[in-house]
Amino acid sequence: MPWLPLDPVLLRLGLYIKIDHGWMEHPFVRNVFTVSSPTEIAIIRKHRLTKLLYDPELSHADVVEAITNPTGPVQEFEIDAETAQDAEADEASILKEKHRQIQSALDHRKAIDENCRTYTNAANEVSVMMAMANAGQADMLHSAEKILSAMTGVVEQGKVALSLVCAESRPEPGQELAMQGINVSALATLTAKTLGLSAEEIAHVGMGGLFHNIGMSRVPLAVRVKSEEDLSPTETKLLRMYPQLGKEILEAISGVPEAVVEIVYQHREYLDGTGFPKRLINGDIAKTARLVGTIVEYNLIASDQRSARYMGPAQALSYVYTKLKNKFGPDVVEPFIATVTVFPPGSFVELSDGSFGLVLKSNTQERLRPVVMLYERQASHDQPAIIDLARERSISIEKALDPKGLPDRVKDALLTTKLQGYVITGK
Repeated sequence: MPWLPLDPVLLRLGLYIKIDHGWMEHPFVRNVFTVSSPTEIAIIRKHRLTKLLYDPELSHADVVEAITNPTGPVQEFEIDAETAQDAEADEASILKEKHRQIQSALDHRKAIDENCRTYTNAANEVSVMMAMANAGQADMLHSAEKILSAMTGVVEQGKVALSLVCAESRPEPGQELAMQGINVSALATLTAKTLGLSAEEIAHVGMGGLFHNIGMSRVPLAVRVKSEEDLSPTETKLLRMYPQLGKEILEAISGVPEAVVEIVYQHREYLDGTGFPKRLINGDIAKTARLVGTIVEYNLIASDQRSARYMGPAQALSYVYTKLKNKFGPDVVEPFIATVTVFPPGSFVELSDGSFGLVLKSNTQERLRPVVMLYERQASHDQPAIIDLARERSISIEKALDPKGLPDRVKDALLTTKLQGYVITGK
């Protein structure tokens, strides 16, 4: 049943209501909730929140019957002096929690902005490094180590790194290969830590991720920019040579660890022998290569919005789990999912109350309950709420949504740039 208008005079305990005012126009953490205390009614009156709706099916049946009985007198719910006094304390407590949830999102946004320059600069350096590698310059290895060292501070902030990779990184024209290298390196390093690999193995995985597509620089641009569906058999064969080309580039440079070359060469191989370039099977493929390969596949479908294969982060993760788990092995796919969480930052989701959400920040303690920016269906305003699902237990995520199928008004409302407007002020 759709929401029905509610005269504020009819506010009662047990009604499931929607406050159809902008989220920052009232102190409640949610716009939608069941009225469970007289102090909530007092707070609504105090703030003159008159745009109210209620859902008869989710409200207590006896209360709905009482307020819809045409023969009964309409009486306003009485608020005595003691309740009014309690409402002041309750409002302060509610507002404090709301402020805490907003501040958590704002602090995360600030950390992303502070690290974004490092991320962008690293991508620029990768482009230079690739050119050095193609020229066979030995300093290339030193340049790569310098890039990875600069990225250490970002990767150590796991939630920030996840947001940068999954939701923020958008390459400049001509920087696609470099950004792919940075993204894969960051996710591979984080996942290697989840796996408990040694410091040396983690370093090899990070560098292997950085170099994974270095061979692409020798594939003609006209082939690289095509989607796989549009490639001719000859072009497909040429494209699939890039791991071999990458191996040749790295072997020509003194000092590149063999384990790194192995990752670059094997990261597109599958356990069932259907990968490339050598159709290796099972134990012939290094675990670190399978790890990087998993992340490469995820990054390709989660980051390139021009591609026909593009999916949102959560849907891309689901695809990796259902379609690629047995190709790369659950021993690397499952730790990867544990690292990025089930709903990575940037995922569009549907909540249990029917609202839309954008995941802002992951929650490593409760992977299914991240911080989301929440937009209610059929709201008369376009100001989303900011909800930490780990603290707000009344709703949960139902499913991930395909961003291509969302209305523009929803995507426009759920913009992280709008976080700048969330400031708590007293009334």
